[in-house]
Amino acid sequence: MNNLDNFDDINTLSGIDSYKFSSDMVNKVLKAYSKFISDNRNNFEKCIEIDNEKNNVKTELDKLKSIIEDNERNTDFLPKFTAKKIVDGYGNICVLYSGNPYVTLKLIIIALRTHNNIIFCTDSFLHINGLLIEGINIVVKELKYAEKIALLESNFSEASLSVGQKYFNLVLYIGNKNSFKNVQKIFNVPTIYNEYGYMNIFIGDNSFKDILLDIDKYAYKNSISINYFDNTDIETTIKHVNQYNLNDYFVIFTKNSEVAYKLVSSIKAKNILINANPFENYEFYINEDKLVYTKNIKSNV
Repeated sequence: MNNLDNFDDINTLSGIDSYKFSSDMVNKVLKAYSKFISDNRNNFEKCIEIDNEKNNVKTELDKLKSIIEDNERNTDFLPKFTAKKIVDGYGNICVLYSGNPYVTLKLIIIALRTHNNIIFCTDSFLHINGLLIEGINIVVKELKYAEKIALLESNFSEASLSVGQKYFNLVLYIGNKNSFKNVQKIFNVPTIYNEYGYMNIFIGDNSFKDILLDIDKYAYKNSISINYFDNTDIETTIKHVNQYNLNDYFVIFTKNSEVAYKLVSSIKAKNILINANPFENYEFYINEDKLVYTKNIKSNV
């Protein structure tokens, strides 16, 4: 992979010309992309096997195809290009994340839908991610929409990202909020945080072994990090979880109603679950509004 100090490949990201952008174009690309995955099934399965040995996570090929098919039915696109208003993508989006291939695929589709290029920075699942990115670039080139819209970089550091950020219009960090706060300091360009793949769980007693075992299995299979607060006093838990403001999820396992009430009242989180599995219907999601900007045009001519 290329060294981010040089960014030799960044200039090959051409993107799709605005006059070519349309819902028909996106759906045409998605259909061709789905066909690429089907036609290269053996190559994908080999990549999955290699990455599975290194990451202990089994990527399911059929799930990858279903992600594309689900998006083929979603025809509501944000970018608009009219004489009075332009709603467009930022340009080059740098993604820092665990390398989860499902997230890679979803972000490729989202970049396509929001008229952005995307640079994936990860050192995990390199074979399957490399093939996913190679595939989308082959498709957009064959359909004469763009030379390349995605890159994969595995050789990077905070120092090289700091130097290379001149090529980024937006940075998306997915994962641990504590780590994000440290990385955020190096960027001058806008940054977005997404907590997918990281979960805070408070365990108040040991009577939830079965559901906790299911949670561990899911997290292990899907490369999700869990921060357990087990035998941790309530005030310490609240202080630690709230130190970086609002969280996406906080999970409580306790039969003590007073403990549950105290945590629900004090924890800053969008979703709080009590004695429930957080991974039911748990999927990566990002609001596409965050990946576009609006330019209003007024003319007296």
